[in-house]
Amino acid sequence: MKNLFRFNFTKETAVAFAAGAVMIAVSILMLPFMGASLFDKIASFVLRDLLMIFGLGVVFVSLFVERNKDGVKAIGFTGKKNLLSLALDFVFAAGLLAMFLSGEKPQGILDVKNLYAAAYILVAGVFEMTFIYGYLRACFEKAFGIIPAILLTAAFYSFHHAGFQPEFLHLFFVGLMYCAVYYITQNLLIVFPFFWAAGALWDVIVSSEAGEEIKNLESFAIALAILALSAIWIFVVRRKRDAV
Repeated sequence: MKNLFRFNFTKETAVAFAAGAVMIAVSILMLPFMGASLFDKIASFVLRDLLMIFGLGVVFVSLFVERNKDGVKAIGFTGKKNLLSLALDFVFAAGLLAMFLSGEKPQGILDVKNLYAAAYILVAGVFEMTFIYGYLRACFEKAFGIIPAILLTAAFYSFHHAGFQPEFLHLFFVGLMYCAVYYITQNLLIVFPFFWAAGALWDVIVSSEAGEEIKNLESFAIALAILALSAIWIFVVRRKRDAV
């Protein structure tokens, strides 16, 4: 029972809440820049791609991991039951896709514009896994236990979409699903990449109007730029660590 509920609010917990609030604030700041002008696109790139995806998902989380003695285990890539986690990840993804396809069979799903969107979504997914389902969930679990961690993580996941996909109730239940599944093996490999990708790609590309905004070469280029920045940052961090 103590794993399900506890209360151990620390400075680390306060930092997690503050970081989560920054994430939501950055998303809300995107609302005035929903237009198609060059200024709007630059503002959106800075807010969502540089500050949120790269800043929080890569820089902030990597610094947290470097300071933590458990390394990436601290954010949910625990190494426990890796093969089982990946197998279940694939099975859950297949089941989710089967459920989607039973009700709707979209045309042209492999169009190049959808592939552009898919690349961007997958890069954004790294942010969701590392920062939301990894860092925030771990901090909330340590402070409050498993049940509150699932609820709080799902809430932050939902509200972080405020500036670009405000489907809060639907996304809250999506967050509950992914968080709950994580605790089957306590390894994020049970969620990412297959299970999460199946839900996210269908939800954004097929079911949501938000997907139309990223079905372009520009989004693909941004995805590649964020990947390049992330690789450079990780290389620099590791080189600095090895030099110590």
